[in-house]
Amino acid sequence: MEVNSNDEIDIIELLKKLYKSRKVIIYTTIIFSAVGVAFALLSPVKYKSTTVFITQNQETGPSSLSGVASLVGINLGSSSFGGEIPSTMYPQIIESVKFKRLLLNKVINKKNNLTLQNFIAEYYTIEEVKQDNTIDLGMTLSEEKYFKILTEILNVSVNQKDGFISISCEMPNAEYSARTAKYSRELLQNIIIENKIETARQNLIFSEGQLIEKKREFDEVYSKLAFFSDSNLNSVNSFVLNEKNKLESEFQIISAVVEEISKQVEQAKLQLKKDTPVFSTIQEAVIPIKRSSPKRAQLVIIFGFIGFITSCIIILISKALKNIFYEFRNN
Repeated sequence: MEVNSNDEIDIIELLKKLYKSRKVIIYTTIIFSAVGVAFALLSPVKYKSTTVFITQNQETGPSSLSGVASLVGINLGSSSFGGEIPSTMYPQIIESVKFKRLLLNKVINKKNNLTLQNFIAEYYTIEEVKQDNTIDLGMTLSEEKYFKILTEILNVSVNQKDGFISISCEMPNAEYSARTAKYSRELLQNIIIENKIETARQNLIFSEGQLIEKKREFDEVYSKLAFFSDSNLNSVNSFVLNEKNKLESEFQIISAVVEEISKQVEQAKLQLKKDTPVFSTIQEAVIPIKRSSPKRAQLVIIFGFIGFITSCIIILISKALKNIFYEFRNN
C-alpha cells in the first residue's frame, strides 16, 4: 500500500510540475504547430492518379497432326505457346530502361506538345549534358536522373491473390498525373502483348515455311504423275502399272500432308489471336480533384503533438536535473 501511495504521489507531483509550467507547454505546442503550418504550406502540392486492371488469361490445349504427317518426319510442334510474362514481373518491366524511355517520350500536354521528359526537366531543373558518358546498359547520365524521378513518381503494386495490377502516379499537376498513369498502363500492356505475340508469330512462321516446302513437293509429285500418265496412255504392262501406283500413292501421301499442314497454319493464325492477352480495366486513370499531399491538417496535428511531448519531457528532465544538481552541490 505504501508503494502504491508513493507511486500516486509521484504521479501527482509530476502532474503538478507540468501544470506549473503549462504556459511553456502551451507556447511550445503553439510554436511547433506554427512550424507545422509553415511546413504544410511550403510543401509542394502533389496529386495522385491510379489505374487498376486485370489480366484475363486464355487457356489453350495442345493439338497434333495426324499420323500421316508423322510418318514423313514432320514435327509441327504444339499449338500451345509460352512466353507469357507473370504478373509478378510487371514492376520489373516498369523499372526497365526500355519502358522508361518510351514513357519519357509520351506527350502529356498536346496543346503545348509537352513531353513527360520536358516537364521533368523544367520542374526538377535537370540540365541536359551535351556529351554524356554512357554507363551500364547504354544508359546516359541524364537518363539516370530522369529514371530516378520516374521511380519516385510511379508505383506499381500486384495483388497476387485477386490478380489486380495497380499503377499510381503522383505529380504536381493533376492532369499530367492522370495522363502518365494511363500511358504507363498502356505501355505495360503493349510490352506484354508484344512479348506474347512474338512467340506465337514464330510458330506461325514455322508452320507457313513447312507448308510452302510441302506444297513445292506436292507440285513436283503431281507433275511427275501427270507426265507419266500422259506418256503411258496406251501402255498396260506391269512395270507401267507399278510405277503409276507408286506415284499415285506418293501423291496421296503428300496431299494428306499438305492438307494437315494447311490446317495447322490456320490453327496457328487463330492461336495467334488467342494468345494476345486480354486486359480488363477495372479503374481508369482520372484527373484527381483533391491533392494527395501534403495532408496539412495531419501535419499540423503531428507537429503540435511533437511540441507538446517535447515540452513535457524537457520540463520533467530539467526539474530532475536541477534536483540532482542541488543535491550534489549541497553534499
